[in-house]
Amino acid sequence: MTISALIVARNEENKIEKCLSSLNFVDEIVVILDRSTDRTFKICKKFSDKVFSGKWLCEGQRRNFGIEKCSSEWIFEIDADEIITKGLAIEVKKKIKLNKYDYFYVPLMNHIYCKPIKFGWMACLAPDGKFCFFKKKKKIWHKGLVHPSYSLKGVKGPMFKNYINHFMSKDITELLVRFNRNSSLHSIELKNKNLKKYFSFRKIFSRFIKSFFFRKGYKEGKLGLLICILNAIYPLISAIKARENEI
Repeated sequence: MTISALIVARNEENKIEKCLSSLNFVDEIVVILDRSTDRTFKICKKFSDKVFSGKWLCEGQRRNFGIEKCSSEWIFEIDADEIITKGLAIEVKKKIKLNKYDYFYVPLMNHIYCKPIKFGWMACLAPDGKFCFFKKKKKIWHKGLVHPSYSLKGVKGPMFKNYINHFMSKDITELLVRFNRNSSLHSIELKNKNLKKYFSFRKIFSRFIKSFFFRKGYKEGKLGLLICILNAIYPLISAIKARENEI
């Protein structure tokens, strides 16, 4: 059984080479470049002949396009700021030999300052894992500009023990840039929706409690507090931007 690695990226010349170098366990690498203008294409061509450039309105559309371009039975979706560990690569090979599952959940270890941040995350900033290893035709992405939903078919396998290293932000500035980008994209999705519920302070408070206590963000100190605050105000900031766009 063969494996395709699928990467969807845009202007990732500073990160993507480390990602590509960690994929020596797969049979092919497919890269989808969305409106990329830097050296990302040139770097990717050193690792694969299947590099496709284009322009897609929604993240789900470009990911479905990438899935169709994969020729292997199994697909491993990975982002340009993620690195596969040797342990995870070995586990991937073992999992497909089971031959009775159609998709798997793989944990993520999110990093800031190259430091692993284990607690407090919510999907608006970074998930703590994802269903990114699956058989072709078993996963379909839906419409959405940021963190779109998807459908899975078949039998779910056991969660992986090894994780993907996700080097999402080199510092606080990059974390805030990520927050600003995600909330701006989400604000577009809120167009023509009733925004009243997004201005609820109760909602902000409940999201903070979930992130800080239930997801144990308090264990990460001051950085964890910042992450929890950003998680809490994400819907509010997105709604404010959506209202500004209507003016």
